[in-house]
Amino acid sequence: MQLDAMTGEMAGEDTLSRALRPAAVDFARLSREHGPMLQIVRLLIGVVPNCDPVLAIWPAGFRTYNLLVPNLLNLPFSVWGFGPPVATLGLALCAASRTAGCAYCTAHTCSFTLRRGAAPEKLAGLLSPAEKAAVSVAEALAAIPCAVTADHRAELARHYSPMDAERIALAVSMMGFLNKFMDAVGIDLEADAVEEVSPVLRPLGWTPGKHRVDLTTPEEPELHARPGGRDTLATKLSILRYLPAALRLDRAWTRGVPSRWPAVGVYLQAHTGHDFPVLAHVRSRRAVRAIATVLRDNLTAADSPLGLCAKALCGLVYASVVGNESLAREARALAVHLSPSVDATTLDSVARFAVEPAGDDDLARSLPGLTAETAVALLLAKAISPSPADVPAPLVTRVSETLSPEAQVELVVWVAVQQMLHRLGSFVNG
Repeated sequence: MQLDAMTGEMAGEDTLSRALRPAAVDFARLSREHGPMLQIVRLLIGVVPNCDPVLAIWPAGFRTYNLLVPNLLNLPFSVWGFGPPVATLGLALCAASRTAGCAYCTAHTCSFTLRRGAAPEKLAGLLSPAEKAAVSVAEALAAIPCAVTADHRAELARHYSPMDAERIALAVSMMGFLNKFMDAVGIDLEADAVEEVSPVLRPLGWTPGKHRVDLTTPEEPELHARPGGRDTLATKLSILRYLPAALRLDRAWTRGVPSRWPAVGVYLQAHTGHDFPVLAHVRSRRAVRAIATVLRDNLTAADSPLGLCAKALCGLVYASVVGNESLAREARALAVHLSPSVDATTLDSVARFAVEPAGDDDLARSLPGLTAETAVALLLAKAISPSPADVPAPLVTRVSETLSPEAQVELVVWVAVQQMLHRLGSFVNG
């Protein structure tokens, strides 16, 4: 139960994040293994996010996060002025996060935007026509169901080149991943982040909500919060110190993955059983390679404690909840490919379960051919698919008793990947 929205103090393990704390990877280890990436994020938003130790419970989830964020946000080049104005990108990210109901991401994107030079009144809605076009698209893509229209796209195209319009859509799609994971898991907010953004966000009605404010400070001095304020030349140059190591790791993760259609479709068909045609519409080679790597890694059987068939069914639950028929067809095809014993009756039952009212626990357990673990996974997928997510404490307990920490993180990461694909597909296929 939440006790105090101002301090974020909570009682009990009422979020997945708090239930997962014993399995979380400590910051000291993360700093040793991935220090450059952590430092780049600290330079961008002032803190090393509390999500990192939770994502690292399932290594493929940590890779997913560290592939999608820099590549779809075109970091660090966007910060150096390549592409649409970076402050405008920040406004779009913050608008998407507010629409999705993720207080954690709203705080971090507010910090990102202020540090890139946006005036506080911009976050309150005093926007130029070009900024308004980007923010309107972000809000429409983040709505459930998706509300983006031809008029949104046309207005965006009036103010931005095709490549810059795509970069805005890619950034908002990436934010779909972050919005879903942080909100569904209920990651605790860093006190320094709350202190920085509260003067701007609290007048707009923002509170930490389910995200308890974490008053602890990492023991490692290099991970301490960086003071707020607009970027300086020194800030931008500081990124160069850590960039080579981060790029080497990115290249190692993506080695051998194509970056253009149709080669990437052929590669994914061979490695996952599906070609993910949404990538045919993406110009950014960097984004294509990163998304393809994420899909390959998330659909590698040896790295899946949850099980790929259960994962595909969880994707079907998400697609059904948000009303994305194309994504639902992909989930069905993946489920059949990964487990030929899954028949149309099971798939239809899962899709019905996803959209039926709450209180259908018995239905989840009685779906034909499913294990108890898969049934609990489907319950969690249904709870986290709306925006914002609603994972009641009894379900947190049940999930913790049934699924390993690695499987829990894997499930939420996969649903978050589905939200990224949902937003991207809704933009490029309209």
